[in-house]
Amino acid sequence: MKITCSWLHQNLGYECRTVQTVDGSQALRVQTAHTWADGTPLTFYIIPSGDTIILTDDCDTLFHFHTQGLLETARSIHALREMVACTDTPISVEEDGEIMCMGNQQKAARMIADYLSAMCAVMHYEREILGVPREVADFAEEVELYLKAWKPKAKLQKNVKVRGISGHDYTFDFQMDDKLILAINPNPASVGAVMRKTGDVKMGSDLDSRELMVIVDDRGEDLFHQKAEEEIRIISALVKAVPFSNILKQVPTSTRQ
Repeated sequence: MKITCSWLHQNLGYECRTVQTVDGSQALRVQTAHTWADGTPLTFYIIPSGDTIILTDDCDTLFHFHTQGLLETARSIHALREMVACTDTPISVEEDGEIMCMGNQQKAARMIADYLSAMCAVMHYEREILGVPREVADFAEEVELYLKAWKPKAKLQKNVKVRGISGHDYTFDFQMDDKLILAINPNPASVGAVMRKTGDVKMGSDLDSRELMVIVDDRGEDLFHQKAEEEIRIISALVKAVPFSNILKQVPTSTRQ
């Protein structure tokens, strides 16, 4: 059995394309429906070699953790090793952070299922570290509501992907006309992720003429509002950042919840 993009799409329903590895051999880049906390799809690579296949994340997971400002390298690798030790297929985390496994192509379906199971465990771990996944999702949903009320004729798209100069794809919560928008709560992890994400995208060529904007939730008690103002000043050094209260002021009172 030969593992191809057609096989992956027909049997597992995954999006796939052929890419070239650093040594010139061919690999399959597979994008799944699973997403990280910031909405970025989980992607991994399949490298066929004779009767053997290698599944690898090409160190993307560790890179993702760093872009989110979550963990130091040594601790990240130790934590990742604990997370992936949950399946029948032996899955390893190398010293450079690569998450991989190797086996016979005849067992491809089981290997892929085990690999994704391990990666989903890592994704749940990320949400535990962030601690506020539901709040983040709720805020993005609120922002969507008020953006539509503010500019009902604007073209609004959700989960727009943009490639940075590093070659990594990032997901923005929205694109409204020519603005790429992120909606965040004012905490260090979110701000660190925004700075890395927007910096990488600004240096790349995929941005075209689009502008970047970050909407920061500044509602709540005085201390929370003060924290939001501090984070807005930090983000504004790189891209446009606005408090959510500014958006609310643009919306008719009858639309507000």
